[in-house]
Amino acid sequence: MGGRVNAPVLHVAHVRHRLGPRFTLQVDDLTIGPGVTAVVGPNGSGKSTLLRLLATVMAPTEGTYTVAGVEPAGAALVAVRRSLGYVPQDDSVPRRLTVFDHVDLVAVMRELHHDPRRRRAFVHRALADLDLLDLAGERCGRLSGGQRRRVAVAAALAGEANLLVLDEPDAHLDDHHRNRLGALLTRRGESATVVVATHDRAWIEAFADRAVHVVDGLAGAA
Repeated sequence: MGGRVNAPVLHVAHVRHRLGPRFTLQVDDLTIGPGVTAVVGPNGSGKSTLLRLLATVMAPTEGTYTVAGVEPAGAALVAVRRSLGYVPQDDSVPRRLTVFDHVDLVAVMRELHHDPRRRRAFVHRALADLDLLDLAGERCGRLSGGQRRRVAVAAALAGEANLLVLDEPDAHLDDHHRNRLGALLTRRGESATVVVATHDRAWIEAFADRAVHVVDGLAGAA
């Protein structure tokens, strides 16, 4: 457990976040600690909204969200985002960049390391972990959906982020790469807080430490 000392505990309390006239995400009291937490629920239930909240993409309209006991705002928000790896649900990989250049660009934006050689070493390692070294020089627009998904995950996992928020990172992956990703996230969960939205029940049973259920906008621990 020593490696988890720096992994943040996430706490969501009394949150009501309204999206349009009909949908409201409601979280009364939810704590997510180090390890791998699976977020499960039917389509349209609010999983992606919850993950956007956890990834600081949006702030709750009511209630509080803290990372390691601190609300992510101002300087604290910058600090959280520097140690955060996020994969949104949509395919946001730019088509014209090469695989290496995209992951490296995300690393630069996250200020991953002041030494370019060290940063590129992190990028190389992430590409190796996601089985992408052979595609490093390929333009993302020439890749399959599963390959682009692995590129997005590699960009999130580059470096030593202690908070990973991944919205269906296993989408379009074959069984080999889905299991490879699960093993990788299990290892990362030894030193990080990892939150993964997925529909794959077998994957959850094999790789997740715990689950959070979201149903009709109401989120709570299983």
